[in-house]
Amino acid sequence: MLFPKLLYVSLFILFGSAIPYLPLFYDEQLRLSSDQIGVLLAIAPFVQSLACPIWTVVVDRHPNWHGPLMSMLAIIGGLSIMSLMLLPPWFESGSDCIGDDCNVNDIAMSPLLKVLVTSSLALLFAFFGQPTQALVDSAVLKILGDQKILYGNQRLWGSISNGITILLVGLWIGVSGINTAFYIFAIGVVCFAILALFTRFPATPGREDDLEAEDGPLADGGETRSLIKGSRHGSNPYPHNQHPTYMSGLTNALSTSTSLSEYVDPMPRRDSVASYANTEYIDEYENDRRLGLFRTATSVMDVQAEAGQRIANMDHLPPLGLALSNIPTVDTTLAALADITRPATKGPQKSTLMTTRVWTFLLTMLLLGISYSMIAQFLFLFLRNDLGIESSLIGWTGPIGGIAEVSTFWVSNKLLEEFTVSSLIGFAHIALIIRNLVYSWLTPGTTTSVILALGLHLVNGSAYALAWSTSVSEVDTFFPPDQRAVAQGILAALFNGLGFGSGCILGGAVYEQWGAKALTQTSAAVALLSLIVFLAGRPRS
Repeated sequence: MLFPKLLYVSLFILFGSAIPYLPLFYDEQLRLSSDQIGVLLAIAPFVQSLACPIWTVVVDRHPNWHGPLMSMLAIIGGLSIMSLMLLPPWFESGSDCIGDDCNVNDIAMSPLLKVLVTSSLALLFAFFGQPTQALVDSAVLKILGDQKILYGNQRLWGSISNGITILLVGLWIGVSGINTAFYIFAIGVVCFAILALFTRFPATPGREDDLEAEDGPLADGGETRSLIKGSRHGSNPYPHNQHPTYMSGLTNALSTSTSLSEYVDPMPRRDSVASYANTEYIDEYENDRRLGLFRTATSVMDVQAEAGQRIANMDHLPPLGLALSNIPTVDTTLAALADITRPATKGPQKSTLMTTRVWTFLLTMLLLGISYSMIAQFLFLFLRNDLGIESSLIGWTGPIGGIAEVSTFWVSNKLLEEFTVSSLIGFAHIALIIRNLVYSWLTPGTTTSVILALGLHLVNGSAYALAWSTSVSEVDTFFPPDQRAVAQGILAALFNGLGFGSGCILGGAVYEQWGAKALTQTSAAVALLSLIVFLAGRPRS
């Protein structure tokens, strides 16, 4: 399928251009301090944890808004980022004063005004632009229909696009300056917004009556209308009045579709983990199907369960796309928190959350998120300002990190089979600690430092992917299937939301007051604390 791939490619031209280089822009063009930059960078993870569920609720309840809404959000978010380009000349002209025209109080307020305006634009992008990643995941799952198992194949193109875009933008910044990133960003926004407007979804089982009456409301008072213009289905693909489940629909697709041949190895369903997980959702699914609704959280869990089942029955590495289907993205798991708004949703039980093994694990991921973001969010500033690496070389972190991350996701299931969760989480922590300590020993301006700094990004990508894939798998063992979607959402909110946001603020303050060496060492100390908490909560053998 070409269209989902194009959606991901255009989306990550948008996210791989200006967004990674914003810390350099804040430092170089706006001349903000590191602690101010940290506050600005913290806005996105904090707000995203709320915005993703909100917009997911909207598109799940109103599927016909999905494409136009993605387009609108991208445009609003895009305009907020593009507006940043106007700030440097505006503030420079506003701070010019000659003789009696000079207003000392206005000039004194200029830095505060600069931060407030920049924060407002960052907030706009965080609320409107950042959630488009989760909405694209949801849209692709709808487009794939009964072939959701191919989700990972589509998502892979986003990773490729992101790595290539970061590299090319870095090269162009080295030639033409930081504003080049914004021009490429604008191209990404336009391409994505146009593609989003043309997003259409296939008819879902049980929607035939809706298709026949697409110009009127649903019989039960639902608001959703068909998204397929001029499409009609004369026969029910599920005869004998049997209602389809997610898994039975997928089984039917697998038995007839040659496009899925690389994954096909027919197996009994009745006693499978995936089938059991699906039965927990069937009543809610039947109700949503009757209303013509699509629940992102349930669909994501279905894909994850199906992919996990197929991988478990393989005695070799799975296809890369299948491996990616088994690991939900952080954005998608945040979107799963939208299910909290549904009365029928079963959230994690308080008694389970308060067990030592669970709360220490969640606290571990919060601390790991803080440690990771302290370096990840300030990495480009550290590489340029403290190690003297040019932007044209900094861009190589995109493909290097992307390759490490995707490769680790690919082998993550085999690693879980061969090693314990304690070993894998412990290894991820130790790798990040060693990376931070090596960063603190590098000297600026040397070829060796450049090679080591870029090479260490392999460790960065692998440790992140290992920690995330292992933590998702571990959280699934804490809760029954009907609570896992929300539990994963809580995990993502702690790791990527509260953790990343807090890490940005803490990292910016440390970086500003004590410099790069203190930043890397503090990050290593937080990672060590995270590891201690994790090991303290593990059951004794």
